[in-house]
Amino acid sequence: MRRKIIRVGSSRGVLIPREVTKAMFWDFGTEVDLDVNADRKEVTLKTIKVSLPEDYELEHLRGIEEQLMLHADVLGGIDD
Repeated sequence: MRRKIIRVGSSRGVLIPREVTKAMFWDFGTEVDLDVNADRKEVTLKTIKVSLPEDYELEHLRGIEEQLMLHADVLGGIDD
């Protein structure tokens, strides 16, 4: 997929298409790892994996996610 370098203030940027961010489950504010290999002239973006503490119950997190989904109409845009 070809993209052009654009000006963003005094920096440069590349816009990532929505299809890519959806496939990667990235949203505004998502942190990614940017790896530069100058020898190979490659840049790689990777999802930063979050590890939960050993004593954390994954079901608790799923319960929170379920509640957020149930109330998405009220909570939608709250991060704006």
